[in-house]
Amino acid sequence: MTSEVVLMNRSAVAMAADSAVTISGANYLKTYNSVDKLFPLVDGQPVAVMIYNNAEIMSTPWETVISLYREHAAGKPMDTIEAYAQDFLNFISGNPDLFPPDHQDTEFFKHVLVVFTILAEDFDYQVAKFIEAKAGRVRDHINQIFEFVVEQLHNDYQRNLDDTPRPDLDAFPQGMDEQIRRRYKAEINELIEALVQALAQDHPGLHITDKLRARLTDIAVYSVTRDAFFEHYTGVVFAGFGRQDKYPSMRSYLTSSVVLGLLKHRQDRIADMGSNSGPVVQPFAQDRMIRTFLTGMDGYLRMFMFGETLKLTTNVVSDLVGRVPGLSDDQRQTLWADYSENNMVMALREFFRSVDRYQHIVHTLPIYRAIQTLPKKELGETAASLIKLNSFQQKVMNSIETVGGPIDVAVITRNGGLEWRTEKAEL
Repeated sequence: MTSEVVLMNRSAVAMAADSAVTISGANYLKTYNSVDKLFPLVDGQPVAVMIYNNAEIMSTPWETVISLYREHAAGKPMDTIEAYAQDFLNFISGNPDLFPPDHQDTEFFKHVLVVFTILAEDFDYQVAKFIEAKAGRVRDHINQIFEFVVEQLHNDYQRNLDDTPRPDLDAFPQGMDEQIRRRYKAEINELIEALVQALAQDHPGLHITDKLRARLTDIAVYSVTRDAFFEHYTGVVFAGFGRQDKYPSMRSYLTSSVVLGLLKHRQDRIADMGSNSGPVVQPFAQDRMIRTFLTGMDGYLRMFMFGETLKLTTNVVSDLVGRVPGLSDDQRQTLWADYSENNMVMALREFFRSVDRYQHIVHTLPIYRAIQTLPKKELGETAASLIKLNSFQQKVMNSIETVGGPIDVAVITRNGGLEWRTEKAEL
């Protein structure tokens, strides 16, 4: 993991990233504090790129890919940050020398293997829950548990959390699903058989129906084409000035593998400064302490407060309704339902709106006003300080220090270009 941030005001953009990387396995966990995550994108141009979450694409270091693109771009200026970003992504997609077809085949196999491993881990978790609940003999229900897990993941690829349909990615043309099914039919079937055999070793009697096999095939295909990034992915953030930009801009993308010559990706966030716009503060990856600093309240504490307030008001209303004399049980239930759905819900919403307004006025606005007027040097120092907040929080708490090491800071202005304001300042 990592911690990164982009700060922008009308005169400059500052990008900061820590240098920690955590490598984990079945029996080990190791953190290194010497990884570069922030790079100039094009020589001599006021634009930079930083990465988070995964240091490699298709088993190739992102640093190598960025270096190759820099040579390819040869200092060429582009009109906008959007143009720089699209040119970089197109370089990855349309470059068979970078990722030859046989390399893409191997990485597709590994990509689906990761997704099936996630499914297997969820299956083990559900089996453990079943055993803990003492709901019967596992052997008698093992196929139903596996079917539940497969259907659940299949539905996750079909629908978003708000139950709206999950679309195919715009990065792929129509018919990409069928191309993948035809091209990788044998590989997908091989992975399905390997998954079932591995699980059946621990759970004899497990077998899959034709319906489940079709579902697993769908999952393998959807893991590439659908707008979902459950596998290992990389966030790629571009910021700076295009040739036609008066003010700085930022674009971020989620990226995964190259399949059939096309990079799985989608745009994640957009930020453009304007003559009347406020500053931009965009944290990436581990951002808990940054958001706490900006809002004055930890997000997890806010959720806890909401739950406790809901319990308190529910108990109070229930007690009051129960004390009203002369009501039947049906009348009490009707009164409770009506009051809960109307008065109590409205009161809770207004309470937390008031909390949010207070946080914004007292904590967020003063910080944003300061960032809006910061000179470039102080803007870079502020970006580095925000990263240090995340690192400090992990140092003093009993947690794995996945944020740390030296900080790289790049400050970009239209006139001065890209400057490295901090030379690996230690946290």
